[in-house]
Amino acid sequence: MARVREIAEAVEKIAPHVLAEGWDNVGLQVGDPGAHVRRVLVALTPLSDVFEEAEEIGADFLLFHHPLIFRPLKSVDAASCPGKLVTHAIRKNLTVYAAHTNYDAAPGGVSVALAQALGLTGPQEILVPRGELRKLVVFVPEENADTIADALTEAGAGVIGEYTHCTFRAPGTGTFFGGEGTDPYAGEKGHLQRVSELRLETVVPAHLASGAAAAVRAAHPYEETALDVYPVDGHPEGCGYGRVGVMAGPLSPDELREDVMESLGFPARLVADPDPARRIERVAVLGGSGGSFIPQAAASGADAYVTGDLDYHDALLAESLGLTAIDAGHAATELPSLEPLARRLAELVDVPVSVSRVRR
Repeated sequence: MARVREIAEAVEKIAPHVLAEGWDNVGLQVGDPGAHVRRVLVALTPLSDVFEEAEEIGADFLLFHHPLIFRPLKSVDAASCPGKLVTHAIRKNLTVYAAHTNYDAAPGGVSVALAQALGLTGPQEILVPRGELRKLVVFVPEENADTIADALTEAGAGVIGEYTHCTFRAPGTGTFFGGEGTDPYAGEKGHLQRVSELRLETVVPAHLASGAAAAVRAAHPYEETALDVYPVDGHPEGCGYGRVGVMAGPLSPDELREDVMESLGFPARLVADPDPARRIERVAVLGGSGGSFIPQAAASGADAYVTGDLDYHDALLAESLGLTAIDAGHAATELPSLEPLARRLAELVDVPVSVSRVRR
């Protein structure tokens, strides 16, 4: 059987911890990293119904989108939540893990699933990019350059837009003087050597940079690898909140609301309708609570914005910016992401992974 730490490492590959907001609380919430795992249950919110379902199906690793422990606990009161569920998890030897804003911002995360559920097409623009980029530079003998480049690709480096395996190579001369305890790959120790090398460089997401550097060192023929990693402007491909795409055909604001309701299976409200006669084609979506991103949705050139938890003032702002806005509900806009999360996790771990029947 897999252990908790192995499941956590797999989740980290899907939703890197570094993409989470500083105010968030993600990762292991309750449990022992060394404990064995029989089954994973993926759910949206830590509710008593989910814990009961876990017991029914024999799941002992509960992967939630919303954290069970969000703010620091001053006490664990077993008579009320979250203390009640924390106590239950400990008594039943359950692991509780959360992938929240890191899954919101991850490639293939919450808003990608929402855009797919609504049938948005075309190259999907990210509404609010997240994450940082690094430039990785390494100096290698020409005959080893392809091997190193392959190692970088395997580590997730070299992605620019829809292109992969992106590197730049420039020839030059490297110098070194090997001491008594060295065994140089080229030349001899005890002499100043000049060797032909390539400068091989690529971009890598910051959260993958250490792994990429380790992969380079493992594949490099030298005893000591000359390698630099430094920050550059930009964001990793696919990382960020929200997506903007195009509907299959133009719809009126009310037709879009009906389409959203049918696609998600939950009620939806048309909260801002600055032009009832407009035909909507370009739509911005953001799973969860998206009121704070109304200015970005309007700036993206979208005709409409679909998200959850829009209040009175959010609606006024959207209308003032000429943006049709639909509140489709917090849970409804996030639930489509659970199935892809479970499917991707099942590809990485050797235990059954199920999606909760609880729809909230």
